[in-house]
Parts: sequence; C-alpha cells; structure tokens
Amino acid sequence: MRGFITLLLLIIGLCLQSAGIAADKSVIAVIVANENPSKSISLGELKLIYWRKKTYWANGQRIHPINLPSDNPLRLQFSSSILGSAPSAQNDYWNGLYFHGVSPPHVLYSDEAAIRYVQETAGSIAYADACKLDNRVRPVLWLLPNGEISTNASSISCN
Repeated sequence: MRGFITLLLLIIGLCLQSAGIAADKSVIAVIVANENPSKSISLGELKLIYWRKKTYWANGQRIHPINLPSDNPLRLQFSSSILGSAPSAQNDYWNGLYFHGVSPPHVLYSDEAAIRYVQETAGSIAYADACKLDNRVRPVLWLLPNGEISTNASSISCN
C-alpha cells in the first residue's frame, strides 16, 4: 500500500510539474512588416522559410527570417513546435548547407530587436512574445502555449 501511495504522489507531482512547464510558455506571434502583402501563413510555409527552402515571397521579394538565440525560451518553443527539433539538434543540418552557400536565419537577441528588424527590413519575418507587440508589425500566425497554431488573435490574452 505504501508503494502505491508513493507512486501516486510521484505521478501527481509529475503532472503538476508538466502543468507548470506549460504555464511558463508564452504565446508566440509570427510577425511580418505591415507592408507585407501576406495576410496569413501556413505551418508548412513557415517550416520551409525557417529551413531556408523557401526564400522568396509570392511577390518575388526575398525572405529574411529571424531567430532568437538558441537558448532563448521562445526559440526553444518555436523550434520544437514548428521545426520539430531543438536548436542544438539543427547544427548538422546547417553545417551541411553551409558548403552550398545557405546560412541559417540571422539571430537577434531580443523580441524588441526582432520587432524593429521586421519593421525596417522589407521581406523579413520573425517571431516574438505576442504580448510585446504593437502596431509597428503585423502578426500572421500565433503559436499557443499548448503547441496549437492559431490564425485568430481573439484567442490570445495578455495580462
């Protein structure tokens, strides 16, 4: 009986820990410049952009994807949910493409830097904490803390 109670407490603790981890995640907004003609973006298209397999928008403008640093919690969440792997696991992929002249997305060190870059650089795309956005950029997709993708801003609430 004591073993059963210990196991039950362990399971409850793990469940609470998992809930805490999920609660720490942010709503991530994928952002483009207000002038960008794309009104939305599909998950498949976003993957292609960040794997550098799609390099031009439909209007012929070059795409400039931006990442946050590999240890940034938003980058970890974005990479895991959108690209299916942690940034550290992507090194072999980028090393292989390096010799073909393909570089990984440029890295900026904060949400604010990513927002400013997107605002000022035609064709750019980035992601940032949805609660830090303002009217300088336009979100086209949201990644919710539970890993779901949304195209509807009304499902997002900031404290």
